[in-house]
Amino acid sequence: MRSSKQKIITAVVLAVLVLPAIYLGVQLFAILNRPYRTETAVEYTMSDSVFANGYVVFDQTAVEGSGDLGYLVENGERVAAGTAVAEVYASTEQAQSRRQLEELETQLSLLEKSENTSGTDVDMLYKQQQNALYDLLDCIDMQAYDQVKEAGNQYLLAANKIQIMTGAVSNFDQAKQELQAQKDQAEAQLGQPETISAPVGGYFVASDSADLLSLTREQLDEMDAATLAQSIEDGEGVQPLEGAGKIVTSYTWYFYGTCSLEEGKKFENVSSVQISFPGAAEKTLPATVESIELNEEQGLAKFVLHCEYIGADVLGLSLEEAKIDFESYEGLRVDADALHIVDGEKGVYVKYGNLARWRKIQIVYQNEEYMLVAEDGKVGTDNELRMFDEVIVEGTDLRDGKILS
Repeated sequence: MRSSKQKIITAVVLAVLVLPAIYLGVQLFAILNRPYRTETAVEYTMSDSVFANGYVVFDQTAVEGSGDLGYLVENGERVAAGTAVAEVYASTEQAQSRRQLEELETQLSLLEKSENTSGTDVDMLYKQQQNALYDLLDCIDMQAYDQVKEAGNQYLLAANKIQIMTGAVSNFDQAKQELQAQKDQAEAQLGQPETISAPVGGYFVASDSADLLSLTREQLDEMDAATLAQSIEDGEGVQPLEGAGKIVTSYTWYFYGTCSLEEGKKFENVSSVQISFPGAAEKTLPATVESIELNEEQGLAKFVLHCEYIGADVLGLSLEEAKIDFESYEGLRVDADALHIVDGEKGVYVKYGNLARWRKIQIVYQNEEYMLVAEDGKVGTDNELRMFDEVIVEGTDLRDGKILS
């Protein structure tokens, strides 16, 4: 009986001693095997930016016209008053004849360029052909089907020139004669469609490429920040562009936008900014700050920007989200989660071999996701981070000299 009790007591004692040991072992295993995620510090440029919705305002005139239209000029092309910008087709066959004619003209032009091989060599042409093939495959991969035709033509141009340079053919006279005969036939079938002319000079925009903003600058100038914000939210004044299109009569345009009061204060004492429209007109353009109105009561700001740079992508804008950049900064980009403060000093931990090492940093600029660190890193100074350092972004219990695994 006593032996049985001793066994029970021994088992209880062992359980009391072993279970904490097992628990401690599990915790140590978890700590020692905790993954550490790193990111490489690389050179980068960041901007102090504000995103804001607003109206893009042009001086513009509508181009009247209706029916089955075919355009004779490109979007954004500058035309003089009276220039034929579109034609009206009386039948489907006439429209098809115009499309066939344009394709034949492209093929003829391609063959004529193919015969001009001056200043080129075969090796260069083979490289151009290869690059054109890669561009074509990229267009297909990115589903940029509107660019496939141009990429294919560049491939054919290089291939045709290779035939001339290697003596496979001496010229493309026979092919050009056949295309010319088809072109003459297409021109006869096309006849003389009715044309639509530009009422004034300026930059042409087709009706299917833009909306029309009916609000004038005078109306927008009268709105306070809250009224403008509500108008933008409701999409007031924006309607489909009817007729054949529009003519933008000036290369200058304006952006009327609203933002928070805090963001609006960034416009104070600033004369120029950079503006772009993500997903619509990506190219960054310089703009002048025309005005900024801060409304403390509404907690909003209204601003007006003026730009004198224009392009086909910009001409199609009306109610858009703009990205306004105030100042650009350069440095080493580091994930904001990597920042640590030790003894009052800002720094990060970097992975050197199997160790975590503490590196002090000087932050040039920071937003919610990333920070830019000065590039002149040198150990022993106030800024020790160097390019290509592996910065530890995720990890716990970090300290200088800690073994990571």
